Amino acid sequence: MDVAMASPIVTFEELDREKRQDRARDAERLRTGEITPEAIQEENSVFPKDAVITFDFIEYAKRAYLSE
Repeated sequence: MDVAMASPIVTFEELDREKRQDRARDAERLRTGEITPEAIQEENSVFPKDAVITFDFIEYAKRAYLSE
């Protein structure tokens, strides 16, 4: 069986540098009026703007604490 190519290792410094570059790019886009703060927030969101997220705490508690 062939071993799939291993995922590259990413250091904290690389992630931090990428995040800082993204923030600088966002700041420049805001400064030039290319984008609104709301649009940046939507771009960076895990969930779409129109997503409806529900959580049934009672059902979760039943499964987590009452299941055998």
